[in-house]
Amino acid sequence: MGANSTVPRNLDDAENELHNAARRGTGLNEFGDPAYRKGLRTFLSACCTDLPQTDANWQFACATVRSTLIARLYTQKGWAEHPEALNDPIHKLLLITGLPRTGTTALHKLLSVDPQFQGVELWLMSTPMRRPPRETWETYKEYRACVARIAATNTMNPELRKAHELVAGDPGECDVILAQNFLLAHPLTRVLMPTYSNWYAAQSRRESYRRYADVLRLIGSSEPHKMWVLKSPHRMTEIEAMLEEFPDARVIQTHRDPLQTIPSHCDLLRMSLGGRVRPEQLGPMECSFWRQALDRMEIVRQKRPRQFFDVDHRQFLADPLGTVCSIYEHFGLTLSDRAEQKMREWIAASPTSRHGKHQYALEGWGITRAQIGETFARYRAQHQFA
Repeated sequence: MGANSTVPRNLDDAENELHNAARRGTGLNEFGDPAYRKGLRTFLSACCTDLPQTDANWQFACATVRSTLIARLYTQKGWAEHPEALNDPIHKLLLITGLPRTGTTALHKLLSVDPQFQGVELWLMSTPMRRPPRETWETYKEYRACVARIAATNTMNPELRKAHELVAGDPGECDVILAQNFLLAHPLTRVLMPTYSNWYAAQSRRESYRRYADVLRLIGSSEPHKMWVLKSPHRMTEIEAMLEEFPDARVIQTHRDPLQTIPSHCDLLRMSLGGRVRPEQLGPMECSFWRQALDRMEIVRQKRPRQFFDVDHRQFLADPLGTVCSIYEHFGLTLSDRAEQKMREWIAASPTSRHGKHQYALEGWGITRAQIGETFARYRAQHQFA
């Protein structure tokens, strides 16, 4: 497909052209169960009615749809080639979740160096397939394309790399996989696309999580014995659906003072949304959203207390390996000598700060620090942040 601006703005024509563009880009044709089209049309329609009709917004809409359709094409191809993978069990996966900017990424990458685990590498999220041997990744055009996209993003927005580094071969957030049914947990939809956001809030997540589980089975089918370690702050908002699909999942919830996390998260959104949202819109929206997410987690935790383990960001920074040992002890896991050595090497490399420290404003997000403190007062007191 050429520039996204060439996609017709008529809803039916746009839907057809984006499907055709995904076919042309991959040489594949099978998108699977057409039920996803309802979400696709709702998203495109909201882009047309709720967003200002600029080329940038239309490019965002078209790129989002096209990449999601491509992921569906790759998924269907993988299932057709490896139907036996759908029978692989997924037992006792580890899920890392918590408020954004609480160390979920660092903890995820640290745990992922343990050979007993597997995660979903960034390049395989957008083009799901059976994970090939790591030494062959450079021969895959999909991997090289992901590397190129990240390099282009870093060139256009070098500050973003300081806040959240993306590496094609590292495990990342699993939201991209869940989006294959066009249930998109994108911050832009929360603030600027109420038509889509209201529709999204009313939808069952059941089918999305079933597909999500089968995508995991496909990606991990060459090593089905390995346990999964996954990460996403947004899993807090859908923890019931997650545990319905994976009832024996073990959940690590990370904690950090919202007086730090909310401003840091707002600044990350400011950079990643490219000016589409005014800074003062972000604070109230994110405070409300994540306060509700914490409430949902608390309700579920009361029913399944032994499936959860808390990690304080302060303790993780002070003693990352000690934190890992506490996690392993709680969940009955074994830390091998080899895994411990690999973790020590990862910690010594300090990958989370090698591109510079993320500097962000504490004010100017449409909400005062006092209001943030009030919104999260009980949470801050519970974890001794107040």
